[in-house]
Amino acid sequence: MAEAGWLGHAARMGWFDYRRSVRAIRDDTGRFLLLAGGVLVPTLLVTGFAFLFAPEVRGADLDVSMNATIRGFVAMFWFFAVFMLAQRTTAAHSEPVAESFALTTVSARTAVVGGIIAESLRVFSYALPIGLLGTLGTAYAFNSVVSLLLIPLIGGLYVVSAVVAGRVVGYVAAWLVARVPFFARHETALGVIIVALFFGVYFLFQMPMLPISLSTALLGVVPLGWVADLLVIGTPIEWSVTYATGGLIAAVAVVVGGGWFAERIATSLWFDEPVDVSTDSDERKSVRAEGRGALAGAISPLGVPVVTGPTRTVAEWALLRARREPQRLNFLLIPVFGIGSAVVNLVLQGDGSVAVVGPAVAVAGGWIASAAFGLNPLGDEGSVLPITLTTVSGRAFVRGLITPSLLFLPVVATVTLGAAIGGGYAWLPAVGVALASCFLSIVGAVVAPLIGMRFPRFSAIRIGNSDEVRPPGLLAGILHVLLVWVPGVALVGLIAAPQLVQLAVSGAGYVPGFAISLVASGGGLADLAELLSDGGAAIQAIPLATFRLGFGGLLIGGGVLVAWSAYRRAVHQFDAYEPY
Repeated sequence: MAEAGWLGHAARMGWFDYRRSVRAIRDDTGRFLLLAGGVLVPTLLVTGFAFLFAPEVRGADLDVSMNATIRGFVAMFWFFAVFMLAQRTTAAHSEPVAESFALTTVSARTAVVGGIIAESLRVFSYALPIGLLGTLGTAYAFNSVVSLLLIPLIGGLYVVSAVVAGRVVGYVAAWLVARVPFFARHETALGVIIVALFFGVYFLFQMPMLPISLSTALLGVVPLGWVADLLVIGTPIEWSVTYATGGLIAAVAVVVGGGWFAERIATSLWFDEPVDVSTDSDERKSVRAEGRGALAGAISPLGVPVVTGPTRTVAEWALLRARREPQRLNFLLIPVFGIGSAVVNLVLQGDGSVAVVGPAVAVAGGWIASAAFGLNPLGDEGSVLPITLTTVSGRAFVRGLITPSLLFLPVVATVTLGAAIGGGYAWLPAVGVALASCFLSIVGAVVAPLIGMRFPRFSAIRIGNSDEVRPPGLLAGILHVLLVWVPGVALVGLIAAPQLVQLAVSGAGYVPGFAISLVASGGGLADLAELLSDGGAAIQAIPLATFRLGFGGLLIGGGVLVAWSAYRRAVHQFDAYEPY
């Protein structure tokens, strides 16, 4: 039963939580820059489109009407927002802020609605620049005063409905993990499968040129997509009263009905006792612990073959940390989403560009496998770091950090091979791309411990309602991305598009030579500019087969040397490290 004045309490809770989020972002410079970049880039794109097309549309005689494809696109974007917001709810907001205090002073309804208000305010903050530009651009292009009022109202309802639906899905997922033993035991594996399935289907809608694809018109039957008709009221675009009314009713129903269901599921989640899977199957666990060891049993069905002793122990601990704290691997998602968006944009430009999928998967897969375990080895040890430093040799420790990445080489090779063949490559180039991805995984895995030791992160952070975890430092992640992606793109490019790689390498002479020639008035600078330009021309004149063989050998040889040097330095760094 909700207390009197619960709506006012919820509004104050939501505003407090929102201000708390703003302060946290403001105090974290790296996170602030990433979020600012994520908002700034699409805002600039929308601004550019508005300047280019709004004057052309204004006053033009348009013969455009709403259709299933447009409504389906709006529905698809709504589903994407719900999925992302549900993940945030499960990982970061499955419990209210100051849980013990909140749940003993206000009702569950107040806490749920307060969380919805806070999340809606956060989404509005991210979407405000784009929404404002879209509203002004639409009102100017179609000379529609109605749009100035209608777009913010309907857009706000659209956002709130996505937030409420995301809360419901997130609470249900958290409830299943807390109440059902099967979901509690296999939380990480099920989460990976669900994410893979969702984005797999999502990309089928995004890539109509693939042999198997889906049209957004299929989603035109989803009522949440019908709000598109509401957004064009007052413009020359033809819209349907039936669809507009249905979209409005659907959005309101999601907000009201979803809020009611979120309160019910959250009440059970917060006040009922969670299951304890550690007490299940005690006999089987004891047998497994005796036969393989408790640590080996904890990472089952994964295993660490071949290696033994301290090296195997370190490898098993690295796998166990990744399994128990998947939130610490969230840093992998930012570059993956970045490269995934770039690939989607390239693919949507034409039929032939689907070939970029294989090389992109090769680089991204090799980097993920190499960065998942060893980018913060000292910080990962936490309070037991002094014990680790005195009981494990540097050689065993570094080898143990490298081993988990090597275990995933068959997965990297299989996924890359499938993506390359699906992108239209013949067997031989596809195998070459897969081998290049494995090479990147090996080199990146060897380099990661050294970077992580040079730039460790010891301060634990709280990711949502999880225990405190220590993700790699921002600088360590950026350095590892550069060291793996830059040569990785060149190596994979020598197989997929050698002409482009040769052109890019020759640009190392052409571009600075041209820049220097702009400011040179003779003498040494002019000679330097001419020398650089001649070097670029010489690279461009090398026969393609010779260039591929020579530059490819240079990349592979350089990677081997870098890996060997990084391994030795990491061993020395560990043996010589003195904790403060």
